[in-house]
Amino acid sequence: TDFTWFCTCIPDFQIHLLWISSKPSKQHNVLRIHPVNKNLFILVVIIATLFGLGASVLLNQKTPVQLKSLTWFGEQAKPLPSFNLTDHNNLLYNNQSFSGQWNLLFFGYTNCPDICPDTMQMLNTMMQQLPDDETRQQIQITFISVDPDRDHSENLKAYVSYFNPDFKAVSGDINQIKILTDAVGILFYSEPKPEGYDVGHSGALVLIDPESRYTGVFGSPHDAQKIAHDMNALING
Repeated sequence: TDFTWFCTCIPDFQIHLLWISSKPSKQHNVLRIHPVNKNLFILVVIIATLFGLGASVLLNQKTPVQLKSLTWFGEQAKPLPSFNLTDHNNLLYNNQSFSGQWNLLFFGYTNCPDICPDTMQMLNTMMQQLPDDETRQQIQITFISVDPDRDHSENLKAYVSYFNPDFKAVSGDINQIKILTDAVGILFYSEPKPEGYDVGHSGALVLIDPESRYTGVFGSPHDAQKIAHDMNALING
């Protein structure tokens, strides 16, 4: 038999549950049960509501991304201070340059004998290990020189293009570079030598999200396969 349950209140604040048949009848079938205390009923309703909300949150919660190499800041990602540099095509490079893509930044210099070329080659390998072109197009690799006295647009362009024509190179005023390096925790220094100077620098890869926020870091040593896994996980889930 089709039927409907509902509750009704009577003036003395007691609750009754009623059952009414949906089929035609000369008389409604009403089943009265023992009165229930109003406060107890309200408590049951509140508990049921909270249980429903909790279940809804759990059902709609995304599975956490499983990362292999990235130190991910999540909700602690922070915006970067304003800075102005120049890329290898003599175009302005600033905070807006990060917008709309995931950005991996590596800080070094073109005269670096080992760490820099090894890292750039690793980044090229990492890009090749991503699943498809659509994913690759959402990542920008940028080499930022911390040796602006020797690294200019011409040699920067030749340097990054050797590893991958889609890579970008950036440099500029040393004070503007320091604004960026200080914000993302990259250290560098110059060491005088009889024939000139060497540059020391951190080997970490800095991750900037599509909203131009400092959102993570890949510490060295780097593994192309693990970085590719993590970038793919962030982009595609």
